[in-house]
Amino acid sequence: MKLTQLILFVVGSLILSGCAVTPIQKNPLDTDRSDFLYLRGNFTWWDTEEHAKVERVEGQLYKATVDLIADGQPYEFKFADVNWSLGANCGYYEASDQLVTTDNSVTANCSAKFEPFKFVPEQTGEYDFFIDFADEDEPQVWVRPTPKNSLFNQLVPSF
Repeated sequence: MKLTQLILFVVGSLILSGCAVTPIQKNPLDTDRSDFLYLRGNFTWWDTEEHAKVERVEGQLYKATVDLIADGQPYEFKFADVNWSLGANCGYYEASDQLVTTDNSVTANCSAKFEPFKFVPEQTGEYDFFIDFADEDEPQVWVRPTPKNSLFNQLVPSF
């Protein structure tokens, strides 16, 4: 009887150890989220796509760039990993943070379930979506049109 319990324990442990989880390190400021974080939304059919994977700008500031069509309809989006993992599933924090405009930043909740941000582009073109984890408890999100002609402006955010 004890051997059966031991075998079940070992098999169960092996099965559970194969589950995928987001690699959040003990010190979140050391975590490079560009290894696993994506911009996901109705413009990617909520899938993870390589062109929408975030890149690290500096410190804990990340961005992803996507093409959007300005047709007056809001785009819904979140920052999330492949598995929608707790701690890496960032939607709006409060209802007042849901709508993102190009003149403001809003607070994210990275333990969100169904709280997608909304953004309505003013013009058709490329947009940079930023998320800043400098304050781990209140990450900030903002969107702006991708700057043209200046490499410096593309690297450094305007907020």
